[in-house]
Amino acid sequence: MAAGSKDANPKVEKILAGARAVFFEHGFGGATTDMVQQAAGVSKSTVYAYFPSKDALFIAVVRAECRKLIEGVHGERIQARTSRDTLSRVGLRLLETILAPSAMALLRIVIAEAPRFPDLGGTICEAGSAPMHQELADYLAEVSLQGDLRVDEPHKAARHFIAMVLHDAQMECLLGIRPTPDADQAREIVDAAVADFLRAYSPS
Repeated sequence: MAAGSKDANPKVEKILAGARAVFFEHGFGGATTDMVQQAAGVSKSTVYAYFPSKDALFIAVVRAECRKLIEGVHGERIQARTSRDTLSRVGLRLLETILAPSAMALLRIVIAEAPRFPDLGGTICEAGSAPMHQELADYLAEVSLQGDLRVDEPHKAARHFIAMVLHDAQMECLLGIRPTPDADQAREIVDAAVADFLRAYSPS
């Protein structure tokens, strides 16, 4: 069955929702198709009709969650009135999406299963900061031409900014050292990153 018809199928949605709950609670190793069947409220034969193995089901859950991440990162147009406002908007959207508890749970389970599913790491990267990276690089190239900032390598600068926003907070949330930043904490993280970035790429 084609992936598109799977995505539009209510039974598949129920299976994926049940599998998501089971995998996130028990991990890949602790999950069974019996658990998924019970959580989804469908028969085992229905699960196997769409997903022939636990591996296939896990991959489908990860990809579905990644699509949600992409939707979260790709919201409204990033450009705002000033460079400072635009960078702030990007930073806050990244923190809200990438550090959400569901995104952290997804990242933990993919890291744990990386040796078994090596391709899923790239899927996570493509769904997380990568879409915003391209959009931000395009914006930085534009404002550099206008003279608002001096950005010789837009893609490198975009990676620089995203790393400044996410690095410490993402690692601490991933390890459970800190909870997801609240609105004030997120603003503080982003404001510091924006200030440092604007100093580094000032045209003067």
